[in-house]
Amino acid sequence: MRIILINPPISLDDVYGRFKKLASFQPPVGLASLAGYLLKYKHDVSIVDCNAIGFSVSDTVKYVQSESPDMVVLYTLSYNYPVIEILTRAIRQSSPKIKIVAGGPHATFLPHQTLQETPIDFCVMGEGEETLLLLIQHLEDGAKEFSEIEGLAYKSLDGEIIINSERVRVKDLDEMPFPAIHLLPPLETYKLYLLHHKRSPYMTVASSRGCPYKCVFCETPSGKIVRAHSPEYMVDYQMFLSKKFGVKEVMFLDDTFTINEKRVFKFCDLMIKNNIDMTWYSNAHANVRDLDLFKSMKAAGCWIVAVGIESGNQEVIDLLDKGTTKEQMRLTCKGVRDAGIKLKTFFVLGNPGDTPSRIDETIQFAKDLKPHFPVFSLMTPYPGAPLFETAEKYGTFDRAAGFHKQILATNDPVFVPFGVTKKILLQKQKEAFRKSYFSLGMIIRHLSGIESFKDIKVLIKAFFAFFEVQFTHINVQESLTDEKELNVCSKGESSEISVDNNLKKSKKNKLNKEKNVEICFTLNQRPNEHEERRIMAKE
Repeated sequence: MRIILINPPISLDDVYGRFKKLASFQPPVGLASLAGYLLKYKHDVSIVDCNAIGFSVSDTVKYVQSESPDMVVLYTLSYNYPVIEILTRAIRQSSPKIKIVAGGPHATFLPHQTLQETPIDFCVMGEGEETLLLLIQHLEDGAKEFSEIEGLAYKSLDGEIIINSERVRVKDLDEMPFPAIHLLPPLETYKLYLLHHKRSPYMTVASSRGCPYKCVFCETPSGKIVRAHSPEYMVDYQMFLSKKFGVKEVMFLDDTFTINEKRVFKFCDLMIKNNIDMTWYSNAHANVRDLDLFKSMKAAGCWIVAVGIESGNQEVIDLLDKGTTKEQMRLTCKGVRDAGIKLKTFFVLGNPGDTPSRIDETIQFAKDLKPHFPVFSLMTPYPGAPLFETAEKYGTFDRAAGFHKQILATNDPVFVPFGVTKKILLQKQKEAFRKSYFSLGMIIRHLSGIESFKDIKVLIKAFFAFFEVQFTHINVQESLTDEKELNVCSKGESSEISVDNNLKKSKKNKLNKEKNVEICFTLNQRPNEHEERRIMAKE
């Protein structure tokens, strides 16, 4: 079967807002893994990463039409869902016989809504390799019944939405083929984080799946049971990336890279033994037991470790069900710094239980931990996260807007805890960045880490980007019913999609050139409710 895997177009404005100059588009390793699995079974597969090659919705539709695949598979996130709606309607209109499949977190946690509001035929829930392969085999056999395929949601012939049982996760990841990196655009085309990469070409790597922790703000499409590649597989893959694609740096995407410390120690030993010249970046949970692990990671090429802190108030940390303490966080962060690794920390403002004084505790805690790269996001409960179901217990939550907001980018917070206002949240976020990045300690940490003239240029560029963020004026809408992305049209109930065919790719294939496409369609926002809306999609 001929299959196109699509990473839909989004814009840096949509995802990062006023932080876009510090942002990135990373290689979609999930699609590459899916492609590698399908290639193993002799299917004809290609990947269209719209963000890397500068494809707009119109470009993507034209490409699909010209290639005439049997199936398109789209990667869905909650913040790209409006684009998914536009893109799938346009594909259905131009190529009505193509089967449209959605995978990824949004399709996993909201399959009924996704199938109800779009022309998507199937949703693959959770890990997609085995489910998608079985679906393809059924379609090739001419099957009309799909109820036996675990992990699948679909529309029956009479239009009923069927949600099948969950599929058991892949147990032995080492049996999976290497991701099909050769189907991605050249790795040099990706826009990398301004301060968070040292060398290129650069690639993202998932060395494990699943997360056992219960953080209320986090969704886990790969489940709670952690399964990991062996250290031997990991090193073989690193060598493959280096020799085949010239990769010099990787970012491990694992939620829990350090959870099995014995595995990481062995991986580091093998990296050193095989003399693999590669720098890398990983996450770490705040409960690392053997802090010598970071020294081993440093010796094996690790230069950044990111730790999720979230809050500087223990009561809030407990409400978030982090399963850790401030003292554990201090020890882990100190262990990272003492090993000579740069420390990145994630904080969230506007958590359940947050008050202005507790947010001030978080800002002070961020300074106390002495990170090189603190990130201060605003709480947004996403589908699949426990907080998505209970948010109103702790504050005011605009559920419709929450689907389409990224936690760092939004200038209009969708969740506001009781006792706090939107204006306070945004003021505190700017204060947090200012007190962190413009402090004497931060300046000294970055100046002392300069190794080349390139580092100087990057620091200057980052300084001006942060300076611009600090002085960007934000218009705050205190009403939680305000809709900025979806503005109602008043032209009746036409379901016709009008795509601006004059949209063309930027000559340099970059999405940081702003382009507008205006698309009108009937959006089934809720069951039995039809409103024609105009979506202004910046691409």
